Amino acid sequence: MSHLPKSYVQKSSKDIFLGRGKTFAVLSDIHAPYHDVQALEKAVAMAQAASPDVVILLGDILDCHRISRYQSDENTLSFAKEVEVGVELMKYLRDSFPHSEMYYMEGNHEVRLSAYIAKNANEFHGLRGLSIPELLGLGHFETTWVSNGFIHCGDISFLHGHELRGVGGVNPSRKLFMKMLKSALCGHLHRPESFYTRDGAGKLLQCHVIGHLGESNPRYHPRNDWQHGFAIVDVTKSGVVKVQNIIL
Repeated sequence: MSHLPKSYVQKSSKDIFLGRGKTFAVLSDIHAPYHDVQALEKAVAMAQAASPDVVILLGDILDCHRISRYQSDENTLSFAKEVEVGVELMKYLRDSFPHSEMYYMEGNHEVRLSAYIAKNANEFHGLRGLSIPELLGLGHFETTWVSNGFIHCGDISFLHGHELRGVGGVNPSRKLFMKMLKSALCGHLHRPESFYTRDGAGKLLQCHVIGHLGESNPRYHPRNDWQHGFAIVDVTKSGVVKVQNIIL
């Protein structure tokens, strides 16, 4: 009697579920070492005032410019120097939020490292030390790395945004809702926007795209409609969500 062959599907989703009754500070798209110092300092100061239980670094915290598949700009820093700046940034963030849980979500810019290794030195894949969490010392900074997964708390989910195709363009927060079919918050697009609706039972559903904290007019996109920003999210013990989508 014949049998089905063995399947080699590997489960990739690694979602994290957090307990309710928490305040979140959500910072996205810092793009160090090409971050905007003034915007980042203001966002951190405002976030500190909210005394967050959890800080979510929502992806593209490190730019990884020199290992991008795109042509590098002139006079940009080496990847090694980028990592040094990234370590300094993590120390600054951890010192700014010493008592908060901290999560670092992988964005499309962080993915550049594994893609670069796969393309140029595949035998190096998996070597100790050659990953973003190891290079930045996230363990030392008591920061949890989140790759190939979302963070969920109460009625809301957090993601970087590159995971869902077709979210950009006009009305991205509504497109985010059409993809998620639930309350969610993402970064990635650098353009803060919010969408609200209710389901058939009258329950509030909301999706938010938050602003960035990086360079406003980079050489590759000097004319844009980006805005600096971040978010404060409160999730009650019953799971109800209140989002402050803050534009700086």
